[in-house]
Amino acid sequence: MAQHVSEDFALLETLRLHDGAYTLLARHVQRLMRSARYFQFMVAASAVTAALHAYAQALPAGCWRVRLLVSRAGRVRLEHHPVAPLPPQPLTVALAGSPVASDDMFLAHKTTQRAVYAAHRAEHPAVFEVLLWNERGELTEFTTGNLVVELDGAWLTPACASGLLPGTLRAELLEQGTIREAVLPCTVLAQAARLWFINSVRGQVEVRLG
Repeated sequence: MAQHVSEDFALLETLRLHDGAYTLLARHVQRLMRSARYFQFMVAASAVTAALHAYAQALPAGCWRVRLLVSRAGRVRLEHHPVAPLPPQPLTVALAGSPVASDDMFLAHKTTQRAVYAAHRAEHPAVFEVLLWNERGELTEFTTGNLVVELDGAWLTPACASGLLPGTLRAELLEQGTIREAVLPCTVLAQAARLWFINSVRGQVEVRLG
């Protein structure tokens, strides 16, 4: 059962479209439908998939970031932007100056309610990304992607219980056994051999704390 929400908002997914093919499309649709059930949105997976395929056919070849928004009544809106190349890695990230609440339901679902992410991002405009942590001092995620930490030869990603959006690339890597979940206190940052930002649009991006 969804918690009561008074604000109007839309469900949101951001997908990578490369030469007419979406990356991890099924996982994006599955995540969207999970959120639709939670918030009691009237939306059909078949309608979303059909809209995405029709939109892809109308775009020229290339690499696009496609933004999918679905209203409570099931109306679908699509937008696209080119995926710009990144500078040489590792890219600089910053640690957020204050915690997020691990029980904030809008951290576990991707929607247009992104005020928490926007506020933390605005505090560090000069870096590639901002790394968030919760009230228990546990690392959670970046504002637009998940975290992977290389620690003692293992690739670890924060557990969902810490308060984060379970990304589609994160889910894929977990299923493959490439990464595994763990509760990661902020203190592991000083011990980690390498840090990675991951999402389905950018893939795996090596980062470092600035």
